[in-house]
Amino acid sequence: MPPNNLCIVIPVFNEQETICKQIDPLLRLNTLAPIIFVDGNSSDQTVELLKQHELQVITSPQLGRGAQISFGAINAPNDCKYILFLHIDTQLPTEFERLINEVLNESVWGHFCVQLNSDKPMLRIIQFMMNLRSKMTSIATGDQAMFVRKDEFLTYSAEVTDHPLMEDIFLSATLKKHHGRAKVIKKPVITSARYWSNHGVIKTIIKMWSFRLMYFLGVSPKKLYQLYYR
Repeated sequence: MPPNNLCIVIPVFNEQETICKQIDPLLRLNTLAPIIFVDGNSSDQTVELLKQHELQVITSPQLGRGAQISFGAINAPNDCKYILFLHIDTQLPTEFERLINEVLNESVWGHFCVQLNSDKPMLRIIQFMMNLRSKMTSIATGDQAMFVRKDEFLTYSAEVTDHPLMEDIFLSATLKKHHGRAKVIKKPVITSARYWSNHGVIKTIIKMWSFRLMYFLGVSPKKLYQLYYR
């Protein structure tokens, strides 16, 4: 039985190329659960392409992914009880509805394991380490398709909005603190390895962990956002 009143929130920014490649899967997904695309003030044809295919898209009044996912949840229909946060280049397993429903019957939140769409040995190792890290710490990243009861998320949405970067780390840690460890769905979502491929594996690892260390040491998410996109 699928989860009642599940909505999917997808933050987007300058994703016209990905939309062109993924439009058919996105349209199919939208028939299973309504998708709210939240644009971060794109400068390309992202919004126009989504509207052209009659997909729901709204524009976040603030910059950053934290503001985008919060704005999406706030603007979800009143009868939406559960929110699934998804990246546009991440594909859900076909039985995602049943899997999420099983988790939400006994928990407030959870996430999927992740599989990178690459057979490169180094990326397979990174994939393994991502899943191991989240299993040990119960801290998930955006690539792992977190889902949560809408009413609980809205309790923390103002703080999530203040995280233009590291919003996934903050949300995971907050939900873990107040509601216990995440329920993990072992059936993986498949996500793009494009960032790793485009920027280099070692360079990406150093960058990601450097920013996480700065966040742990108290550097504000807004400052980290400025550093990340400078």
